[in-house]
Formats: sequence, C-alpha cells, structure tokens
Amino acid sequence: MFRAGDLVMITSVEDRQGKTKVTSVTDKLIWIEAPSEVATMRTFLLQEEETVSLYFFKEHGAMYAFETRVKERRNDPLRGQGYGLSMPKESEISRVQRRQFVRVESALDVAVHPHKKTFLPYTTVSLDLSAGGIRILSDRRTVEVGEELELTFILPQNEGWQTIDVVAELVRSAPRDEKYELSFQFTQIPDRSRELVLRHCYQAQMKNTGRGTNPFTSP
Repeated sequence: MFRAGDLVMITSVEDRQGKTKVTSVTDKLIWIEAPSEVATMRTFLLQEEETVSLYFFKEHGAMYAFETRVKERRNDPLRGQGYGLSMPKESEISRVQRRQFVRVESALDVAVHPHKKTFLPYTTVSLDLSAGGIRILSDRRTVEVGEELELTFILPQNEGWQTIDVVAELVRSAPRDEKYELSFQFTQIPDRSRELVLRHCYQAQMKNTGRGTNPFTSP
C-alpha cells in the first residue's frame, strides 16, 4: 500500500494541513518525515497519540484517506524528526470523491497535445483547477469522454512560474456558446507537480475567502 518515498498529505487536530513523505513501512507503522504546511512550507510538530487524517494518491490519481494516530516519534540524524503512524485496516480507508477536491477559478494558459489519438496541438485557457483535474475552454473537442491527452499549463509561483505536464482523461464535455467546456481528471502527474497544484489551490482559496480550509477536500 505504501512505499518509501510516497508523497502523502496530512491534516492535524489543529487543522494544520501539510505534505510529507513516507520514509519506511513496517507491519504496524507508516513512518513519515515532519510535515510541511502547504501555504508556508514550514514544518510543524505532531504529538504522540495525536489523531491525524492522512491523504494519499494511487490508481490513476485517485485520492484515498483514513484517520490514524501518532504512535512513535524519533529524531533521525539525516532526516530530522520522524513519526510512526498506525497502519490502517483496508476497511478504514475510504476513497475521496473527486468532486470533494478544493476547486478554484484559475485562468491559466494551457497547451493541449495528443497522447494516444493523433491531432494537431493547440493552446487555450483554463476555467478552474484542483488537485484532481482541470477544466478548460476550447473551440474544439479532439478526444471523446474516457480518452486521454496531454496538457501543459503554467502555474504562478512566488519565485516566478512553474510548468506542469500531465496526462488527463476527459470526463465531461459541455457546449458553451460556440465552444466547449472540457473537464479532465489527472491520470498521470508527478508528485512534485501535484504538490505545486495543491499549494496553488490552497493559496488561491485563502486569498478569496480570507481563511484557510482543508486543501485536500472541501468542508
């Protein structure tokens, strides 16, 4: 289920939301690095026996979640503070519905490229974005629902811009005037890119609402 190096997201009892990595796995414990807040990238501490929610991705970008407890803490000379979380039973893990992902309006430049089906690449703009997918406005529909294509979009970052390359599946198509609204879910996205998308959505929501909310699922 988990492997060393996997990216996971965590929410603490203090409603701190962060990202971290799995460092090792035993029969009873999932060891993680100290989590870093999504907005500030600053690490924060967890307490023994604290209950936390863990979110992780698998199976073509599907998100899963479960509640767990911090059972052990240790200070690794190389990795710093680490935490051992109790391993959940399969029945305790639930899939997070894609519609629950925080989605923010976001007008980004998007380049559309073929993946398995041949067509001429073109550029367009996005309408909104989440950790699980993107909706774009297009004057053409080059794939059918259930088919994949490649998307490249540019995320604004504090230090400049970051290019994101993904493979995405068309899940919905709706006419809009003489164009189409095309909704895609990400099926292949690097961990680092997903992390940047999560951070972008979280910061955009903080700016729009004046408060922080769970960046992984809606309230």
